Amino acid sequence: MRVWKFFFCLFACASASLCADLEIQNVTVVDVVSGTERARQSILIHDGQITAVGSHVHAPRNARTISGAGKYAIPGLWDMHVHLWHRDNQFPLFLANGVTGVRDMGSDLSWVNHWRDQIKAGTLLGPHIQTSGPAVDGSASQDEKLPVFVVNGPNDARATFDRLDSLDIDFIRVLSGVSREAYFALIERARKYYVPVAGHVPAAVSLMEAIDARQKSVEHMTGILMACSKREDKLRSRLLLATEKKDWNAYREIRAEALDTFDLQKSAELFERMARFETREVPTLVMLRRSIYADADQLAASPHLAIIPASIRKGWTDPREDRKKISEATLELANAEYEKLRELLPIMKRAGVKIMAGTDTGDPYTFPGYDLHRELELLVTSGLSPLDALRSATLEPARYFDATDTTGSIEAGRDADLVLLDADPLQDIRNTQKIAAVILGGKYLTKAQLNSRCRVSPAPLHSKRNLNN
Repeated sequence: MRVWKFFFCLFACASASLCADLEIQNVTVVDVVSGTERARQSILIHDGQITAVGSHVHAPRNARTISGAGKYAIPGLWDMHVHLWHRDNQFPLFLANGVTGVRDMGSDLSWVNHWRDQIKAGTLLGPHIQTSGPAVDGSASQDEKLPVFVVNGPNDARATFDRLDSLDIDFIRVLSGVSREAYFALIERARKYYVPVAGHVPAAVSLMEAIDARQKSVEHMTGILMACSKREDKLRSRLLLATEKKDWNAYREIRAEALDTFDLQKSAELFERMARFETREVPTLVMLRRSIYADADQLAASPHLAIIPASIRKGWTDPREDRKKISEATLELANAEYEKLRELLPIMKRAGVKIMAGTDTGDPYTFPGYDLHRELELLVTSGLSPLDALRSATLEPARYFDATDTTGSIEAGRDADLVLLDADPLQDIRNTQKIAAVILGGKYLTKAQLNSRCRVSPAPLHSKRNLNN
């Protein structure tokens, strides 16, 4: 496995400006750890690292000075669920939106490693990348862009772990089709060697079992509604049978029954367990909305389609037409499930469950970087505070990576990955879109420079949206 220090190594000094001292003066620092803001601060950066933060910082005479008057400094943002499927370089879109780190949940490992090597060498400007390489599933992938290792039993699962470990991946990603026996063999071996496991909760495994097995993060809130049903055990058996027979009418009925039999006490026990064993949740609300076609009309007419390469867009079908193929009953149920999951997010947060922001960028009608800001909006409209939402893309990823001594906050000794905003994100989370500049590994990039790299309009993606909608 890649050691975290090497994963987070600073960019090589590819230019004199990267290694020179940089001082950002008179800026308001958003302290995501304490939840406070410190006005009239200076941030001193040397060789890609923050060396001092305070009201009385003494910078070298030759330091480059940047005025931060009227601006707010936040840590660089992380999108904790992306797929780097496409060979087109979309990293400028991430950076233009302040995303300085991404967790790749399954792509072509050789190509991702090629990018990582270039970024590390300073020959490619891009975010930090953590990757799982191929995902693990119980059957072959139905998507040619998503490579998987198929496991058919415990021995196969252990061998697959060894194979992944030899590929130098950062964590293991599991999908829903992994069998019960294979899942527990895989995660037991991963736990023994301190390798994180993230992803879906397999259909044959309860969410409580996955928590007890120490799965480190759960994506898309999979397994929650079933785990909170009064009839969980009976419904799970029926669900497995319906899935095996591909009886989708029965499958829909079981989901509806799980929703109808939701038990508040079971949810409290579940969330307490998640908090105790530090199983994180990555809800990917933007992905869930895409899956129920909630924003199909807006996405089909989005002006941001122009910044997606034609080679990628050509594989996207019209979401309005796709929505017509789904029965009203299925859409109604999916919407009800989505609203219930949104309702549970603040309850999870109050119970102490750590929530991380992710988008499933790579899917059709996803916009790298932009969708992370949309995810932060949705977290707030679901009941989280702007501070909680901001932490979900800064401090919580750092905690997840066990890397709070190098990233996730603006303090001396941390990597110089910062975003300068023109407005206060704790007053309105949409202000994370008002980016004035991004500092990546100590390299200062203005919004104009970032936009010129990706032909991006400076207008935010959802600047006029009412947060009460």
